[in-house]
Amino acid sequence: MIIFDFFLIIVGGYLTLYVLYCLMLFAAHLFIKREGIPSYPPKVRLGIIIPAHNEELFLGELLKSVNRQSYPSDMFKAIVVADNCTDQTAQIGLANKAIVMERFDNQYRGKGYAIKHALEKFDRESYDAMLIVDADSIMSKDVLQWLNQAILEGSNAIQCYNGVANPEESWFTRLLDVSRTVGNEIYHPAKQRLGLSSYLMGNGMCFSKDLLLKYGWDAFTIGEDWEYYAKIINNGESVAYSWEAKIYHLESSRLRQATPQRMRWSSGRFAIAFRYGFGIFFSGIIKRDIKKIDASTPLIFPNPSLGMNITIFGFILSYLLSKPHWVEWFLALILIQIAVFCFGIIYTKNRLSKVISIFVTPLFLLWKLVIDIFAILGFGGKKWVRTERN
Repeated sequence: MIIFDFFLIIVGGYLTLYVLYCLMLFAAHLFIKREGIPSYPPKVRLGIIIPAHNEELFLGELLKSVNRQSYPSDMFKAIVVADNCTDQTAQIGLANKAIVMERFDNQYRGKGYAIKHALEKFDRESYDAMLIVDADSIMSKDVLQWLNQAILEGSNAIQCYNGVANPEESWFTRLLDVSRTVGNEIYHPAKQRLGLSSYLMGNGMCFSKDLLLKYGWDAFTIGEDWEYYAKIINNGESVAYSWEAKIYHLESSRLRQATPQRMRWSSGRFAIAFRYGFGIFFSGIIKRDIKKIDASTPLIFPNPSLGMNITIFGFILSYLLSKPHWVEWFLALILIQIAVFCFGIIYTKNRLSKVISIFVTPLFLLWKLVIDIFAILGFGGKKWVRTERN
């Protein structure tokens, strides 16, 4: 019984810190006013790197949104890396005025290698910053203008707003839309207002030429975004967040489509968390660097679904062990997490459909629990494959 008590203390304490951290960001979002953003004329030359593996279905829509940017056309260029493609990806890129780099390498495959290929082969001296966008995304028309603002204000790494392009396609995309909205509308802006670093999300990552020349690109795992994030944080950099630079990613609409993709993402995130997360945390403690300590939290704290699953497990275990105080505590943590999720619905469109989708949340959590368990055990996919969509 002592072992179980100790386990409940560890898990309960960990989850309490996680929930309190979320509440801190929530309070900062509510009570700290957003500062005004000065207006700068277009000065930053931007390259838009689009790693693409068999993306003929959606690449054209992304490039059309690139070509519609309200930014001088001579100050940006799209670079499509057609990586080991067997479809019309390269031809679609050329038809939409993009520079196309075809790459064939059966040994070194993956998004990280595609990014490195673009950075090495393209003349970086001709551009001041590089924006990395997934091929199945859509950019709002003023993304480049807002990135111009952030870079001229001194940011070297920027994460754009990374929303869901198809939020009403299924119950699954509705839940993802709410979860993503909580991050985009509450957590990331709150960290920005507190002067803390945001984190990279894989899609809509922008880096200045100075940062890329200083660190290069050597993130090749399936969690290349987390890997590069850990690297630059370890070197004293931080990630700015641009709420106004909105990019929308097309999500899988069904669990069958999403499972391989989430297995890769979870495996990559856990691998980087175990490798770097606590190292960054203790480095921040030793240096008394609150920003670095905070920068470790996306790695050492769970994502929302995992946080809820661990809390539910703690609730069930304490109930089975007849620990009424722990039952009440875990129940309180569950209710707070539900409240934050429900608050996120306020920021979404078609709120009624989102509320209805909440009733399917137990299925989503069970599915995500299985994925996380397999990912922790090392069964996640390690190859860059196109996610099946209609």
